[in-house]
Amino acid sequence: MGRDKGLVSLNKEPMIAHVLRELKLLKIPTKIIANNSAYKKFKLPVYNDVIVDKGPMGGLLTAMENTRAEMVLLIACDMPFITAEAIEKLLNNAEKEQIIASISNQKINPLFSVYPVILKEKIKKSITEGELKMTDFILKNQHVLLPFEDEKSGKIFNNINTETERKEAEKKWKD
Repeated sequence: MGRDKGLVSLNKEPMIAHVLRELKLLKIPTKIIANNSAYKKFKLPVYNDVIVDKGPMGGLLTAMENTRAEMVLLIACDMPFITAEAIEKLLNNAEKEQIIASISNQKINPLFSVYPVILKEKIKKSITEGELKMTDFILKNQHVLLPFEDEKSGKIFNNINTETERKEAEKKWKD
């Protein structure tokens, strides 16, 4: 998009605001991983990547470095249709020893998954070795693929990567 997707407006709010609202419904302690101080307006802790330019894998490491929890729920800021119900389903299946990764339409969604913090050293090693593909990381470690296959689920995983997709999503939202 050429700009910070989480701050791009969708239905008169930044995309991340839609995700944050669902997390708030569930009273989940939330932190934002972003290298942009503009996210501070959401009045949540904002952390810059501990290792820059490593994409979602770097964001996951940053989340793990800044939590006391045993697990990290990772949700992309450009998935504004995610629901509290889907988050709850994911968390209800989470375990301290393995990754719980969502899967929809036979595709793993590493940016809507739960990662045990015990994997932090493996994540560091992957980053050091330049292995940044989240799906590869999930498959190389103990994991469960949790299906989200109903029609509603297929829509909640839509992420918005282009201005055209944003306009289409806004039109669907209004409809």
